[in-house]
Amino acid sequence: MGQTERRERVLAAAAQLFSEKRFDEVLMEEIAHQAQVGKGTLYTYFSDKEELYFAVVFEGISALNERLQGDASDPANPEQRLRQMIHGIVSFFSQNRFFFKLMNVEDSRSEGGRGDNRRRWQEERRAQLDAIETVLRNGHELGVFSVEHPRVEASVLRDMVRSVMVNSREFNLSVDEKVDTILRIFLTGVRCKSQPRH
Repeated sequence: MGQTERRERVLAAAAQLFSEKRFDEVLMEEIAHQAQVGKGTLYTYFSDKEELYFAVVFEGISALNERLQGDASDPANPEQRLRQMIHGIVSFFSQNRFFFKLMNVEDSRSEGGRGDNRRRWQEERRAQLDAIETVLRNGHELGVFSVEHPRVEASVLRDMVRSVMVNSREFNLSVDEKVDTILRIFLTGVRCKSQPRH
């Protein structure tokens, strides 16, 4: 087994365990056992448990953000771009539920983690918002969207994704059904078109 494959096995094992238990409950011995490597191997790649934990988190969110930034870069058809972006987020978290859980944990922590990790976490979350905001601004410039506060509205959309991911499990919605629900409410709301506005 090569170095890269061994490191990937460690990350996969850590992601699994961190998604099942609180950070302080996960032991490095458990991670090594799950990854089928010696405990010393973990320290070849990561100086301690916190560094390993954030490596898991950052690997997932960085991959997602790269995809989102690609979706945001083409200004043509902003509604389609927005759909691709939301589909990308929902698909990623549907296939990698542990990343969704870890991200929720990190978002809810008001402090903790070393300064560099906290800063990088905030940078990655900002990059995600930047990508969504870019698509909303492009759509506004093209007259497709009516956007008054792009950053706030990007945050609302991202939080809608989170809410649907949390609350749709019991309804067994497909990825497309989740995306359709999010975009229908975000783009058109829930009011019937025939209803008069008051």
